[in-house]
Amino acid sequence: MSKRHATRTKRTPSLPAPATVRLTQYEITSEPIIDGPFKRLPEDVKATLERLYSLARIRPRQAILELETLLHTYPHVPNIYNYLSVAYSAAGEKEKAEHIVAENYRRHPDYLFARLNYAEICLMKNDIDAIPSIFNNNFDLKLLYPKRKRFHTSELAGFMGIIGPYFHAVGQHEIAQNIYDILHQIAPHHMYTKRLKRLLHPNIFQRLFRHLKS
Repeated sequence: MSKRHATRTKRTPSLPAPATVRLTQYEITSEPIIDGPFKRLPEDVKATLERLYSLARIRPRQAILELETLLHTYPHVPNIYNYLSVAYSAAGEKEKAEHIVAENYRRHPDYLFARLNYAEICLMKNDIDAIPSIFNNNFDLKLLYPKRKRFHTSELAGFMGIIGPYFHAVGQHEIAQNIYDILHQIAPHHMYTKRLKRLLHPNIFQRLFRHLKS
């Protein structure tokens, strides 16, 4: 297996029968996958965005000013919304971050990370019923994007990190476990892998905490 990419057959559910498992195959890679709108940006703007991607986490308020200016000039580039929502979150401005995530999803509903970020908000707000429609009732990346043959590791981890908790919440624990097994293979240290593990296999302190909350 190459360290840079690998092809895996994964088990994922598809609606309308949530318990149905379909097998699909596609390539998972750690190499960058550049989408169209970003690819068509001027080179100096690409370089600026790459710098702001890192700055958004360590100096978020500085990044916000530049990202807001870029967003005004390039509202068709969904990546900028992502970076700006990260910066708002890092700056502690939760409502503004959620607003940007929702706006990105409204403007770019087919962009995977716009879907994932919006679905994450729905999960956090326990709006479980909203999740299927965000993914057009397709809980498989290949069904959701049939023209694509390749996905980045972060795309798979993000996607499964959403649908795993979803299936756990609706009582489909076997499917959630299947998703965790794949996540653990692909991205064992990812925060979504760890979150799903906590849901499926809570330790004694996590079980006690849940009991006290209930």
